[in-house]
Amino acid sequence: MSQPVQTEGATKQRDSMAQTPHQNHNNDAIIQARILYYDFFSGLFLFDLLKNRQDLLKKQIQILKNFALFPSDEENFQILENELATNGIKNFLSEFTLLFSLPFSSENKKPIHLYLSHYQENCIGGKSLVLAKEIIKKSQHYLNTAFTKETEENLGFLFGAMRCFLEEKEFVLAKELFLCCIQPIKTPIYQAIAQRNDSVLYTRINDILDGFLNLEETIFSN
Repeated sequence: MSQPVQTEGATKQRDSMAQTPHQNHNNDAIIQARILYYDFFSGLFLFDLLKNRQDLLKKQIQILKNFALFPSDEENFQILENELATNGIKNFLSEFTLLFSLPFSSENKKPIHLYLSHYQENCIGGKSLVLAKEIIKKSQHYLNTAFTKETEENLGFLFGAMRCFLEEKEFVLAKELFLCCIQPIKTPIYQAIAQRNDSVLYTRINDILDGFLNLEETIFSN
């Protein structure tokens, strides 16, 4: 897992992000950084978005390199940026399919599920999906679901909803969604990706995601 940055400037940035959402809501720079991170991960964990995101991913990575939260993030972002410059989006799509879509018979290469119900109830579309829907419906703002065929309990969809809640400053809903729907699956999904030896890009993405979600967990635990 990622180890915290030790420089004074980075420590101040990390400490600022670890404030409560209500302490944070006037700090536009911190909120915008969190929004960008959630949109970045939403695009990487929703195939419907990923397949059309080559140019946007390049721009996001260029920006997020300046918000690197851990020493390893700088190298990880650089590798992702180099891959996009050299081969475009194709290897991101291939790895996504390899990790999350293709059914494998071997025990260590089964598809990694991105659904809350799988980890909470050992099924897809269970009570956890109902819970996610109920939280999202509490929003005072319309959340467009037409961008993907995935349901509200999918990790990539949850990241997109978090982005929207932070954009609209619906911090109470963001906290509820994170604690009820993202926190319970962040560790098992991280571990499942980390155990795969057939992934290069998503191993890097997984490392960045782990550090970011650990900080978000600190924010929402206050």
